[in-house]
Amino acid sequence: MKALTRKISRYAITLILVMVAVIVIFRAWVFYTESPWTRDAKFTADVVAIAPDVSGLITDVRVHDNQLVKKDQVLFVVDQPRYQQALAQAEADVAYYQALVTEKRREASRRNRLGASVMSREAVEQANNDYQTSEHQLAKAVATRDTAKLDLERTQVKAPADGWVTNLNVYRGEFITRGATAVALVQQHTFYVLAYMEETKLDGIRPGYRAEITPLGSNRVLHGTVDSIAAGITNSSSTIDSKGMATIDSNLEWVRLAQRVPVRIRLDEQQGNLYPSGTTATVVVTGEKDRQIKDMSPMMKLMHRLREFG
Repeated sequence: MKALTRKISRYAITLILVMVAVIVIFRAWVFYTESPWTRDAKFTADVVAIAPDVSGLITDVRVHDNQLVKKDQVLFVVDQPRYQQALAQAEADVAYYQALVTEKRREASRRNRLGASVMSREAVEQANNDYQTSEHQLAKAVATRDTAKLDLERTQVKAPADGWVTNLNVYRGEFITRGATAVALVQQHTFYVLAYMEETKLDGIRPGYRAEITPLGSNRVLHGTVDSIAAGITNSSSTIDSKGMATIDSNLEWVRLAQRVPVRIRLDEQQGNLYPSGTTATVVVTGEKDRQIKDMSPMMKLMHRLREFG
């Protein structure tokens, strides 16, 4: 009798273990095939491509690659002596035309007072025209001086925001042209995650849903919130021929690859540059219910998970 009981117990335990294994395997299969998750996610940040607004020789580089800089900190300087000379010349032109305007105003005023009884009408009109011309020349000289001031200010290339200088490609003594990208600035406090979700899993994703982010090569789990879902992606199957007609690629009916759609996730806490922009992560969208259990005690969370499993 004891042997029979022992045998039945072994069979029961084996059956229970098999059932548990089947349930675990089934839930894992459902998770990997239907749950909104992806290993194709990237940490991303706002990046500013910094280029000088003037051309010239680089006379000073005041930062080094991957340095954290503050807003308005000088990164490098472009040929200040040349633009100082240009400003001095522009200011001299302004002074000259101010003196010329004063002279022409005095001359026009004198001739207008004398009137046509002493001077010809043509001489009076010529004096007035000379005065107006000199005023226009002064206005042009002032505009040129203001532009020279602006150019001199912009010989100092400054950081537009707090962030990390990266891919610094400027060196003292080399010539740089206006608009040529010299360095990238990864802005601080702007990191987020772009998760490229398969289109078949978008049904379980909505803005406001909670997400768990695991950086590649790390066991640390970060938390965030789905911010938005891309409204469209490029149609790689369609092009336009030389006559403007649509060209559609043929697809095999039995092979249909799901498109991937960018989902933007806002991080709860900024991690600085611990996970640089462009690095990979795994993202699992856990849904709205995580908001409800966020403030539960550990025991309540455990009971909630057990009820889910059951």
